[in-house]
Amino acid sequence: MVAFDVAGTTVRDDGSVISAFETALAITEPQLWKSRSEEWIRYALDTMGRSKIQVFTELLVDKERARAANEEFERAYLAQLPAGGICPIEGAEETITKLREEGAVVVLTTGFNRETLDAILKYLCWENLVDFTVTPSEVERGRPHPDMLIAAQRKFGFTNASHSVVVGDTTSDMFAGVAFGSSNVIGVLTGAHDRISLYDAGATTVINSVANLMTHI
Repeated sequence: MVAFDVAGTTVRDDGSVISAFETALAITEPQLWKSRSEEWIRYALDTMGRSKIQVFTELLVDKERARAANEEFERAYLAQLPAGGICPIEGAEETITKLREEGAVVVLTTGFNRETLDAILKYLCWENLVDFTVTPSEVERGRPHPDMLIAAQRKFGFTNASHSVVVGDTTSDMFAGVAFGSSNVIGVLTGAHDRISLYDAGATTVINSVANLMTHI
């Protein structure tokens, strides 16, 4: 099994996640946003890869306020689709196709909710590109916990988690891969976090992008 993250790993980000985060909090928390925007942006960057509703809950404490902020975030992120603000990272489709041709099960995990992920997949014509997709709301916990990877493992009946590859651009992806027990936790430099951060979080290898993945498996 090869499990990929979405934004920053297989789908180019170019600041779209942070832009949507800023929009959401400016709309739902205008007074606090004025005084805490710098702190909150830093937190969003540090926690990239986690479930977005989890991040908003940690920032705002109140679950209803977090839910409102998350809804605005998803709306703002999806609004970037028609303008072409979201596109595949070069080589992602080819890498995934090659892996499946060689017999690997390919999975997408994400911090987005199901509605947003499905909209991204439809926009990119990726509905049939991978074998399975899973979101935080469909398991008990999102990243940095390994629950989404465990759900994929159970679906396809794998018994040895070490015989997997986990690929992502954030420390949360790396933490999840390590907690899952994968022996191949691979960071990519096309997203949120740098090489040192990825290695510190448990990456076994760090590569430039998913386009380089086949040479490391």
